[in-house]
Amino acid sequence: MTTNAIEHALLAVIAAADDDGASAHAHISRAQQYARATARRERQIVEIAALVIAGDTERAAGLALEHTAQFPDDSELLSRISVTSAPKQRPRSGSST
Repeated sequence: MTTNAIEHALLAVIAAADDDGASAHAHISRAQQYARATARRERQIVEIAALVIAGDTERAAGLALEHTAQFPDDSELLSRISVTSAPKQRPRSGSST
């Protein structure tokens, strides 16, 4: 079975939500490679997923909003890659309280 860029992006977000950073980065890297030769729609979805994984939720939300305006049929897909799927933020060690 061949996996496309969007499927790898979804797998990356799922892995990140499960605290599996290595798998998340491997999947998003594959998604970015596959997306290079695809339409702008797929490239944007992969970029949104990459931003979510990187923890840049503001940029991800902004790009998702723009993407949904251009591609309204993707709203359900983008809800799967939403900022609520972002990896859990851990408190920094060594901080004093």
